[in-house]
Amino acid sequence: MKRIFQKLGLEYTQGQIFIGFIITMAILLATTVSLIYIVISKEQKESTMLYIEEIAQQASGRIESLLNEVNVLTLQLAVDDRTQDILAAEVEGHDTTYEDRMLLRKMLIDKTAYSDTIHEIEIYSRSKSIYPIVNTTIEERISEYYIDQANVTENAGAMIWIGIDQWDSQYLLAIRHVKLEKQGYSNGGYLVVRLKPSLINLAMTERAQEQGAIMRLIETNDSPNKQTLESQVLLSIGQLEGALDQYLVFERNIKGTSWALQMMVPRATVYSDLYFLRDILIVLGVVSVIIFAIISYFLANLISAPIKGLTRIIQGSKHGAPRENPAQYFNKEVNQLNFTYNQMVRQIDYLITSVYEKELVKSQSELKALHSQLNPHFLFNTLDSIYWDHIRKGEKELAQSIIQLADMFRYSIHSKRDDGLVTIKEELDQVKRYADLMRMRWQDRLELSIVCEDELYSCILPKLVIQPLVENAIVHGIEPLADGGKVTIAVERKLDSIEVVVSDNGIGISSEDLIHIQKQLIIERNFVTENQGIGLFNINRVIKLHYGDEYGLTLQSEHNQGTTVKLTIPLLTAFER
Repeated sequence: MKRIFQKLGLEYTQGQIFIGFIITMAILLATTVSLIYIVISKEQKESTMLYIEEIAQQASGRIESLLNEVNVLTLQLAVDDRTQDILAAEVEGHDTTYEDRMLLRKMLIDKTAYSDTIHEIEIYSRSKSIYPIVNTTIEERISEYYIDQANVTENAGAMIWIGIDQWDSQYLLAIRHVKLEKQGYSNGGYLVVRLKPSLINLAMTERAQEQGAIMRLIETNDSPNKQTLESQVLLSIGQLEGALDQYLVFERNIKGTSWALQMMVPRATVYSDLYFLRDILIVLGVVSVIIFAIISYFLANLISAPIKGLTRIIQGSKHGAPRENPAQYFNKEVNQLNFTYNQMVRQIDYLITSVYEKELVKSQSELKALHSQLNPHFLFNTLDSIYWDHIRKGEKELAQSIIQLADMFRYSIHSKRDDGLVTIKEELDQVKRYADLMRMRWQDRLELSIVCEDELYSCILPKLVIQPLVENAIVHGIEPLADGGKVTIAVERKLDSIEVVVSDNGIGISSEDLIHIQKQLIIERNFVTENQGIGLFNINRVIKLHYGDEYGLTLQSEHNQGTTVKLTIPLLTAFER
């Protein structure tokens, strides 16, 4: 493999990239071309087969129509009074006169003139030929099998389609039993019809002939005349060239006969478009591989050249002090690698002089300083001093507000439990303190209603999940209203869950913003902005982290109709937790 790479002027990595690209492209092209050929060829084959079947169906329909025409004309002749009278006289023992035979001849010629299919019609009594005037009988003219078929009661005078005329093989024969109406429908004789070989020409279309199709009228398996493949053929158009397996054969039975229409289309004609498509796809595939090979050759050089250059610089550091590489590469990743290498070179001396240990000590000191936080007792002591100062001045209402503010801070900073959970009662008390502080500014413009079942007060939930919802309702829903509004909190039990519903009659949320917020809640991305609420995502995320994805927040709102936020948590008490 290395020798091949050397002949191509490629190093090992370049060669691997080049060969990898070529193999990948070859597999991709082969798969794509194969799938395209399979799909298109299947559709083309089905379409072509369907088209040829339709042609065969139409051709068989034409032949059935022509035979039906023969059936109608001969039926008219069989029930004609002149035919009936002549055959009845023969049955009674009276010979047909020459004049009557000429009258029959004129009538037969007139009937034949109406059809492009009938060559001649012959009339036989039970014992001899009436027309043509020849010394023969029906038994000599027609095989006994077909005479018996014509005499069968079930056939009731129907046309019996025989096949090749034994007197002249270019014609086809059919026979009809004539029953005498005036003699109780007894056997009066027979009509023998000679069909023109042009019968099959009338069924063949020009398009089928142009495609080299062969059409044959054959005897089916139930025909008594069938012996070999060649003996089946009654009429045919076209010459069979080559073996039979080189043709697609479509066969349709002719109703009311033991015949079938067989259409044979050369496979080469049917698949010619597929062969052309196959050749085009192969040529395109080969050209694509060649073009991609050329592109891959230069691409392999382009990718590996920066790596080779950087490798030489790094290897040079083994023989002395490392040096920086000032080169800039088109490849972002290689540039990043080079940047990292240059940073490493600049820091080596710094690390050798033990600055690392000094920096470590400094970092530890800074970490300790970060851990030294403002003692919250300082805040509480300050608020306590302000409280007593207001008491001495007689401002009891303001002093009470200071106490509520201190309780709010204490609730937010401290926790009785290490897991950050509180009871619903504690959370609702925090909500009340917040609402009392807001009423200092809002007076009677803010109304808060809390409804909670007694048994739910001892249930637990994460701290500070209800108060932010109330804050959102007041700040974003109620505050823009000139007359203020009302916030309602309802805590209810739903089977094994608790639903906390915070609703307001504020300005609501526009449909566009509501859809955006609901989508963000589902995909759990932080969407908190000034217009969309405070911490909705964080509350939703905390609930899901604690209890699972089936719990969390849902939001409903209508513009100028208010907003409802429903918080769903499991039903747990402190003991159960």
